[in-house]
Amino acid sequence: MGSALSLWKACGPVALPLLLLSLAVFTVVFERGWFWGRWWWRDRRPRAELLQQLESCPSPQARAALLCRQQRLMAWGEPLLQATQILAPLLGLVGTTAGLMAVLRSLGNQMLLPPGAPLAGYADVLLPTLLSLQLALLATAVLLLNQGLRQWQLGVLGRQGSQQP
Repeated sequence: MGSALSLWKACGPVALPLLLLSLAVFTVVFERGWFWGRWWWRDRRPRAELLQQLESCPSPQARAALLCRQQRLMAWGEPLLQATQILAPLLGLVGTTAGLMAVLRSLGNQMLLPPGAPLAGYADVLLPTLLSLQLALLATAVLLLNQGLRQWQLGVLGRQGSQQP
């Protein structure tokens, strides 16, 4: 509990926004894992039903509309992941800047460490940037993975759905 509190204090004014953004990203990560796991392993029924619907489509327009609907389902959460790529590092920089300003104020006019003050404690001002970069890295990895899987599966579905039985 003590380390969580020190982490919260180190992040300063961006602690709450970073926490909320992290929760949103982890929600998308788990949902995408559940979606693709269900798509391939747990329950192949959604994919089989979609293929059956594609094969029985009366027109190319209906087939395209069905693929478009499926694309929206496969792309769920991508706008949040894209926003996180930009917002998380910016929040981290704001937190680090606020921390550096506090450190400089504590050093005083002489810019000297107070006697007996550990230098390592001053490094905590970099934690918001570290955490936000890790969050942006996770969001980028999941975004690229989801986009790749989506494009691959839509290509497969488009080819299979256009074949006539």
